[in-house]
Amino acid sequence: MAETLRIFVSATKDLEAERAVIGRAVAELPVQIGVEIRRTPARGASYDDIFELIANCDRVYFLLGKDITAPSGAEWHLAWQLERSILPLRSPARLTPAAQEFVRTSLVEWTVFRNGPHLSQIVTLDLVRILNHPTNRYGLTVSELEMLNLHAARIRQSLPPTDGEPGGAEGGGVLLDAINRDPVDGVLLET
Repeated sequence: MAETLRIFVSATKDLEAERAVIGRAVAELPVQIGVEIRRTPARGASYDDIFELIANCDRVYFLLGKDITAPSGAEWHLAWQLERSILPLRSPARLTPAAQEFVRTSLVEWTVFRNGPHLSQIVTLDLVRILNHPTNRYGLTVSELEMLNLHAARIRQSLPPTDGEPGGAEGGGVLLDAINRDPVDGVLLET
């Protein structure tokens, strides 16, 4: 019997809108599967309620903005205590001192997303990896797995390159005035 994919989305208060990006990424998958997306209610919840929401999730997406805010800190610690699979994501916003300390003490590698579409790409690729489970926990057919992998390939092609040295001015450089400069070494050739 196919299992339901259970996702918990934790977000700091300034990234509330980015929660919807994860829901859209799930909806845009080219396969029909059972998915449950959980979160702590906006009006708050007790520690036990948060525990119940996180306890049997397959994946926790943790979205960190410029500051660590309640209840995201409690959600982070509970997810670690319960040994849930966490994907730590953060916006490129300048971090407050509290958020800097949180990132420093988390001892994990954070994935920085530039904007909503980039977050969607990261989450989609992660979901495809999860759904390609070796024991086929989610009951996908071979053709559905092929559709998922084609979808992931299209997403990968649309990602901007991140490997290697940045090009253009991003990689740094030296600009020389071709008219008023002495040769550094050798003979200046006029063109």
